[in-house]
Amino acid sequence: MSENKTKPRVIIPIVGQGSVIHVIRTGMLDRMSEFVTPVVAMLWEQPDLIEELKAKGYEVTLMPTYNVTAAYYALRAKITLWYSKYVLKSPTRIILRSYLDLYLPAKKVWKRKLKNALPEFLFATWPPYIKRLIKQEGVLIKQQPCYDAYYTWVRSLQADSIFTITPFLQEVELVARILKEQGKKVMASIHSFDNITTRQWPAFFFDHYLVWNNINKAELERINPQLKTNNAITICGAAQFDFHYKPNFTWSREEWLAKLGLPADKKIILYAGGPVSLFKDEPQYLAHLNEAFKAGKIDASEAVILFRSHPLDKKERWHALVGDSPYIIYDAAQSGKEKFDHTNVTEEDIRKLMSTVKHADVQINFTSTMTIDGSVFYRPQIGPYYTELDKARKEKLTRMMYMQEHYLPITKSGAINMPASKEAFIQMVSEALQNPARYTQHCDDCLDTMITYKDGQTTGRVIAALKRFYNA
Repeated sequence: MSENKTKPRVIIPIVGQGSVIHVIRTGMLDRMSEFVTPVVAMLWEQPDLIEELKAKGYEVTLMPTYNVTAAYYALRAKITLWYSKYVLKSPTRIILRSYLDLYLPAKKVWKRKLKNALPEFLFATWPPYIKRLIKQEGVLIKQQPCYDAYYTWVRSLQADSIFTITPFLQEVELVARILKEQGKKVMASIHSFDNITTRQWPAFFFDHYLVWNNINKAELERINPQLKTNNAITICGAAQFDFHYKPNFTWSREEWLAKLGLPADKKIILYAGGPVSLFKDEPQYLAHLNEAFKAGKIDASEAVILFRSHPLDKKERWHALVGDSPYIIYDAAQSGKEKFDHTNVTEEDIRKLMSTVKHADVQINFTSTMTIDGSVFYRPQIGPYYTELDKARKEKLTRMMYMQEHYLPITKSGAINMPASKEAFIQMVSEALQNPARYTQHCDDCLDTMITYKDGQTTGRVIAALKRFYNA
C-alpha cells in the first residue's frame, strides 16, 4: 500500500442499480470507511446519489468514457469464443445462445456462425493461436482511445486498491488491470449467482473473490485452478439478501396494499417480469393468467394480479401486449431514463420490493432470481415450463432455460414449481392460492443451496473478509 496514509485508498465502482443496492444500501460502504478511504467511482452521473454521498463526506468521481475500437471488440469476441468452449465449458452458453437465436433472422445467425468457423478451426488444430490472440489483446488494450484517459485518471486518484462487485464489466476490469500492473491489490465480490457462467472472457483474475455459495466457488476454481491453490475465494453469502431478514425493510401488509393500490379483500398473484433482452415471448404467461380470470378459471372475487416489470424493462411493453384489464395492476421497478440500469435505488425502493415479495400470496417468474427472493418468505414459486408461441420450434429450448448452469440448482431444489402446459399453469396458480403450503416445502432447500446464510448478516461477513484482505 502507499506510504504515509493511515488508511488505503480503495476505488469502489458504482456501475448500476445492483452496485447501489449491494454496496451502498446494505451499509457496506459506511462500514468499509472505518478501515479504508473509499473513492466512489460512478459510471454515470446520478446527481441525487452523488449529492447524498458527498454530504456524508465521501470522495466521488466519474469514470472516464470507455471507448474501444471495433477491432478490439472483435479480438475479445474471438478469445471469448475459445474461453467459452475450452475453459468455461458451461452448458449455459449453448442453451442461451440457441434460445436467443430463435428470435434472430436466420441470415444473421448463419453469418455469425460462418465468421466463427475459422477461429474455431484454429482453436482445435493450432494451440499457439489462442496464445497469440491473448498476447495481441494485451498490446491492443493499451492502444485503445480510452486507455490513456483511464490510466491518467487512476493515477490521479492515488489509489491503493479496488473493491468491485462487477469484475466482469470491462470498464471495471480496465481499472483493476492498471492497478494490478502497478503492484496494487485488487478484490472482487460476485454480485449475482449467474455472473461467473454468463460473462465474457476475463482478461485477468483478481487477488481474491467473495462468492455466494460452494457452487460459485467451484465455478471460479474450474475457470482458474490457481484460485484454489491460493485459497483466494471466500464464501460469504449474498449481501443483497440481508434486507429480506430485516423487519425495518418491509411495510405491513396493510401499508403495502395501500401504497400499491391493491385490494385489501383479495389474494395477490405477483408476476415478476424478466428483462426484454432475454425473454421476448414472456408476456404470453401474463396474458394466459388474464384469460383465466376472464374465463372464471381463477376466481376474480378472490384474487388479483400484480405485475411488476424488471428493472431492465418497461411495464409499457407488457401493457401493450396484454392490454388493460380489471384483473391486472401494472407496477414498475425503478429504471434509468437513458439506460435502464443507470438509476438510483433508495431505501424506500427496497422496502417496496421487500414488501412485495413478502406479502404477495403466489409468485410467478421465468428463470429469475425472484425465486430466491420469494423463497425467503415461503411464498409459492411458479415458473412456466412451456410456450404457446411457435410451440414446435421453441418449447424444448424454453424448457432448457431452466437447465442453465446457474439456474439448475434452483430447479433441482424443488422451490420453483414448473407447469408444463397452459392448463397446468392455471391449475397450479389456483391450487397455490388455496393451499400454499403444498408449494413451499422446498424453499429452505433453495436458500441453503443458493445464498448459504439465512441470518441477514452477510454484509458483516464481507466486511470481515475485506478487513483481512486490507490487514485492517
